Amino acid sequence: MGHERGDGNMNGLDEIIAEEEAINLAIDTAIYSYLQRRTKIYADIQVTDLVYCPRRAYFEKKYGKKHNSNDFSLIVGILIHDFILSSLAEELNGDSEVLTVEVFNIDGDFVKVYAMCDLLTDKYVLELKTCGRLPNEPRDSHVMQLEAYLRFFNREYGYLVYVNRNNGDRRIFKHYRDDTIYDEFKQRLDDFYVSLKYDRIPFYYNENLCVIGKRKCPFYDICYESSAIQI
Repeated sequence: MGHERGDGNMNGLDEIIAEEEAINLAIDTAIYSYLQRRTKIYADIQVTDLVYCPRRAYFEKKYGKKHNSNDFSLIVGILIHDFILSSLAEELNGDSEVLTVEVFNIDGDFVKVYAMCDLLTDKYVLELKTCGRLPNEPRDSHVMQLEAYLRFFNREYGYLVYVNRNNGDRRIFKHYRDDTIYDEFKQRLDDFYVSLKYDRIPFYYNENLCVIGKRKCPFYDICYESSAIQI
């Protein structure tokens, strides 16, 4: 009573395995679909292409965006980020996820670079980062990202706010404009655009993102096989 027998083509164990595989596939599909919507590429060149790993951004534009085995924790981080950001915008009287564009002259072409900051107020830009462990110093890539946003949104200073997604602890770093950092950003931009234009691998990359356990870059093998990185 209450149980159905197989029709002869599939025994009970096979049916259970098939159902579990279907459930796993459904979960994978849900995760992938969410990340595709939430982390979509909204422009040809974005500030974030240049500050993390230009080579990875190059491969994403060439082969399509890929996600790795750490997708679920990424979803958790995005959800917490969005929840906090919504409250911050209201409490600080700012606008969240503000999009702008700057135009640069590179290799004889006018190149648009898009930026979307987390929070923009009348005085400053704020970037919110969720993490598993609070850093003692802000990451270089985050500082360069904020530096670019200060220029794009015409602000003199901004804040990097790190929030531990496990316990809510936070650390706040204030950053003022720094010409040296912005000069490096523009050098990366020049190299990245020329790489896209002539289909060559960018010079700049972040070797710390190549192989870190489950966070291994999904383009690691392609990059390695292309002799872009000698390991």
